[in-house]
Amino acid sequence: MLAVASALVVLAPGPALAHAALIETDPADGSTHATAPSTATLTFNETVGNAAVVVSAPDGSSVEVSDVRAVDRRVTATVADVDQRGTYTLSYRVVSADGHPVEGTIHYEVTTGREVTQREPASQADDESFIHRHRSHIIWAILAVGLGIILLLEPLRRRDDSDNT
Repeated sequence: MLAVASALVVLAPGPALAHAALIETDPADGSTHATAPSTATLTFNETVGNAAVVVSAPDGSSVEVSDVRAVDRRVTATVADVDQRGTYTLSYRVVSADGHPVEGTIHYEVTTGREVTQREPASQADDESFIHRHRSHIIWAILAVGLGIILLLEPLRRRDDSDNT
């Protein structure tokens, strides 16, 4: 009985644990442009909502971003004209269809404009701990180990019950 119930828990369909993944950007990550792009488009593998887009200029100042829209799998934003040469950082945060926030950063280069002191972009990976990035995997691993222990001990419990009768 316990084995059947455990198998139902494991095999029953549950909520999808996959989050939205960025599949394409315009400007592309690592791309080079003669002038700063006036729009940004982010395409994901599933429908997203509640989008936020932030762009930083090469000197670290914020670039005005307006008209951010999330429609189906695509997020679009209008980026103000900036006349700085160097590496721009575009950071995004969206909510996946499963309700989990997804964020990331891309970088692109602009070759014309005034020269400024380039600020080093911060790494997003440093902001998240291993446990934060993999918490759902850890929970599933703990549940699987617990179920495995139950399934391994069930025959022993049955043997003990038959010895007592």
